Amino acid sequence: MSTPTADTLELIASLALLDIDRVEGSRKGKEQDGAPLTDEELAFQLFAEEANSLLVASRDAILAKSIDSALRTDRALLHTYAATEAREARDRNMAFSLSGQPPPSAPVYSAPGSPTVRLTELVDNLTLYPSDDEDNSAAQSSSSRMGISRAPAAKATPQTTHDCVICTDPIRGPEVRAPCGHYYDASCLVELFRGATVDESLYPPRCCNRQFVLQDVRRFLGEGLYKSFQAKALEFGTANRVYCHRPTCSAFLGATTSEPTAYWCPKCLSHTCGQCKQAGHFPRLCDTERDREVLALAEQEGWRRCPGCSHLVELEVGCYHMTCRCRRQFCYVCGANWKTCGCPQWEERRLLNAAAVRVERQIPRAAPAAVFGRLVREEAERLRTNHECRHTYWKYRSGGGRCESCSFMLPQYLFRCTGCQMLACNRCRRNRL
Repeated sequence: MSTPTADTLELIASLALLDIDRVEGSRKGKEQDGAPLTDEELAFQLFAEEANSLLVASRDAILAKSIDSALRTDRALLHTYAATEAREARDRNMAFSLSGQPPPSAPVYSAPGSPTVRLTELVDNLTLYPSDDEDNSAAQSSSSRMGISRAPAAKATPQTTHDCVICTDPIRGPEVRAPCGHYYDASCLVELFRGATVDESLYPPRCCNRQFVLQDVRRFLGEGLYKSFQAKALEFGTANRVYCHRPTCSAFLGATTSEPTAYWCPKCLSHTCGQCKQAGHFPRLCDTERDREVLALAEQEGWRRCPGCSHLVELEVGCYHMTCRCRRQFCYVCGANWKTCGCPQWEERRLLNAAAVRVERQIPRAAPAAVFGRLVREEAERLRTNHECRHTYWKYRSGGGRCESCSFMLPQYLFRCTGCQMLACNRCRRNRL
């Protein structure tokens, strides 16, 4: 039996108190002043005390979890600040030493006789609140007396010798070794698989381009996420897909068909044509007028259809080698499978734009025009012979910026690919690229 969350327990307690208020409101004026409580009234009084106790415990649990979430978010930032302060202190002491002056003593802010504790040590030693699948033990002490089963209290888990490759925190509790050799804590692994059910760019779940084996990590996912992932694996594994034509539903129905076929949606009970993907119209033929209008616009704008899934793709910068989200690789000029045609790999304008983008990732645009132009020409020549980057090696780059893969803005740092100079966050370089 699954353990109720703190939010659920708060709702249960609130509804119980509401029911008690309604019953007591209907009884007002019927009891005699000074009369002893009947068994029914005493039962309602005890039940109200239990409900109030559960409400307080559940709200405390929600607050504790909120504080824990803030700690998890800020831990890496606190470590960064501490490392920056330590580096600045060493630089300052070195400057005093080189000038022949003794370094000044650091000010002491702690109270007399109190031990000095480093902020990072304090954060690392905090006991974090457990996850949704394991928490709520605080609220269960009260809920057990109201008929809700209590899960066994989680024992403290020792810290391992590895850090999670995603959140960079020391792993406490179960750890998972990825096929590439990196280590994940259970929460980051679950987050990756949950993300892969809603974001196709994360499917299949992988680290360093090596896929996780589902059966090896199944015990960490839980039955609900495991079944959801299996359903999405069937959907993402289908190249040409049909979804329910109703925008409020959009359930996955199956693969496209070569002739009008009525797909029945089990969620909204409507029918969708497997060929044109519009509302079911069997036995009438599909209306292709809308398709012709969109394809005419695509021809006008220079877009290309993926030969695998038929989605429209637009090339903004780079070579004519396209990789669709369905993993199909094709030529943007003619639409044929990649390396099966004789089309050129580059258009000169796009080649220079791609080279300029790569140079900008290394030096600022404000650099002298002659220097910037020379670097762009050199990068363009390198791209002519070696334009395919597998994003194998990355370097840490301090300073904030926007991840070019997920568009997330990071305030502290990014990673730069040493091949194509692409800037990406840690999660994208591990799980998406």
